[in-house]
Amino acid sequence: MGFIDSIAAVLGQALQAIHRVTGSYLLAIVLLTVAIKAILHPLTRIQLKSMKAMSSLAPQIEVLRRKYKEDPRQLNVETMNLYRANKVNPFTGCLPLLLQLPVLWALFALLRRPGIFGGEMVAGVSLESSPTLQTILQHPLLIVIPLLSGVTTYWQQRMSITDPQQARLFIFMPFFVAYLALQFPIALSIYWIMSTVAYIAEYYLVVGPPKKIGVAPPKDRKDRPQGTKATKTQGQQ
Repeated sequence: MGFIDSIAAVLGQALQAIHRVTGSYLLAIVLLTVAIKAILHPLTRIQLKSMKAMSSLAPQIEVLRRKYKEDPRQLNVETMNLYRANKVNPFTGCLPLLLQLPVLWALFALLRRPGIFGGEMVAGVSLESSPTLQTILQHPLLIVIPLLSGVTTYWQQRMSITDPQQARLFIFMPFFVAYLALQFPIALSIYWIMSTVAYIAEYYLVVGPPKKIGVAPPKDRKDRPQGTKATKTQGQQ
């Protein structure tokens, strides 16, 4: 048994234990997702604090991009100098995410196992089934699944992506996730929705309300970062 399978086995036991208490696999998926997010919250908190620090430097990084757009090497040097001046490590947010991935992969694998939900139905369809377009026509209430998958993904992106270029690059993601919700089992989509909602709550708790995208200074402003004093002040916020 591999490492991911071992984690999936533990999560499976937890899912069955919650089901014995609640009598509903749908509620068990929701509670298990919330429990996992709560356990992993310390790692998520580190990731979000790093994101907040990076976001505070976004306007100055945009200025550097304009100033050194013809010199990528110098741009990298100046960007790293800016990070060091503000005591920001751009890689701090990566490690917590990597540590969470095995658990998320294991839960993903668990919720796709055939027969795990004992034939439990939601809106007239098995939790193991996919809410395809044909199925939605027969059971219209299922349209909520892809809609919530797309809407929660959109809101998560709106909060966490502050760079206008990145925002334009990932604008298709909510639609793609909604499409995937039509292909994957309903149980997996329920997990995705609850996990995204939990992340949104964590973001508000750690970072605060999302800021507007595109806060870089206008192009006619002198292309240089703000003074060292102001920079340090921003970095300490």
